[in-house]
Amino acid sequence: MPATASRRAAILLWVAAALLTLVAIQRLADGLVQLVWIPTPPVDLAIRWRETQRWFAGLPVYNDRFAVYPPGSYPLLWPALGWVSLVRARWIWGVTSLAALGWLSCIAVRESGARTRPTRAIIALLPFAIYPSRAVMVNGQLALHLLPMVVAGLLLLLRRPPSWRRDLGGAVLLLVALAKPTLTAPFMWIAITARTPLRPAALLGLGYVGLTVAGSFFQAGGPVGLAGQFAGGAVRDAARASAQSHANLHAWIDTLGLGWGYAAASLAALAALGWWTIFRARDADPWIKLGVAALVARFWTFHYRYDDMLLIVPVVSLIRLVGRREPGAPADRGAASVLALLAATLLIPARLFFPPFPWQAIEAIQTLVWLVALGYLVSRTHSSLSVS
Repeated sequence: MPATASRRAAILLWVAAALLTLVAIQRLADGLVQLVWIPTPPVDLAIRWRETQRWFAGLPVYNDRFAVYPPGSYPLLWPALGWVSLVRARWIWGVTSLAALGWLSCIAVRESGARTRPTRAIIALLPFAIYPSRAVMVNGQLALHLLPMVVAGLLLLLRRPPSWRRDLGGAVLLLVALAKPTLTAPFMWIAITARTPLRPAALLGLGYVGLTVAGSFFQAGGPVGLAGQFAGGAVRDAARASAQSHANLHAWIDTLGLGWGYAAASLAALAALGWWTIFRARDADPWIKLGVAALVARFWTFHYRYDDMLLIVPVVSLIRLVGRREPGAPADRGAASVLALLAATLLIPARLFFPPFPWQAIEAIQTLVWLVALGYLVSRTHSSLSVS
């Protein structure tokens, strides 16, 4: 590239980084103000705080229609919510949300392989600038806390040689990530593709059973009874909430009036992902598997705008496809096009998704882009990247 063109490209990249900085500041400031300072607490954080407090006080939890987390989740929530007032819990959630965003940003920069400073700055800013980051904080949701853990845990298992240190570290990270199974459960298939996966899988399974049993000591009904109460409440909540959700199997089934098919559709999607991960993508680049799992996790059950945070994972997958090629090889225009579209769907103002009819076309276009990204990453299953 001629020197003048190179300087011009660098200037444009720095301008883009400056704009992303402004967007990130606005969204982070608004999210933190609503999470920590305004009198009314974030609705989901308040619900989880109340449930956790009641759980460890021995009071019934699953008689509340919003109690849709499994018994094993409450011991994981206790360190942040179970021993403090709601006011202090909001501060804890704010600090840990920022720390998790920083962790996710570091992962994105490191894994992208970007070499120039403006490019690295843009990638570092993306997790802070996308609208789901604000949505997660405004609602007091878990996605910011769990995504870095599931990604780091799986990369540890896939890249390190088998050892007790690798297996225990990976299992602990994945175990904590399972605090919200609807967000992270689809990723667990990837652990099976690690070298000698039996020990980490056993540690993860035993750990989750242990959390469930430990949590059940504080409630009446025992582990099996509590699991049944959770499952019944989760099914009812899916039927209630799917009509208000978007871009997922439950919402589409609800549109067709086939609410009885929620569970079957979700299990079929999960099984299809498992088949692809184990039999078609076992030796694929880890980020191809992570990107596909994140998109399936977004589609397999009902989600709201805050869980669009999952889409930062395929963004990194596509950045790697764009940037990591052999020297002298032509640019991957397909990956670049899908990346640009996917990033645009996460950077636009979220208020555009709530217009009156017929302007809901924006949401339909966003969903179509996500489906295209899923198809594209699946088509690149056997792509050869210079660094994995």
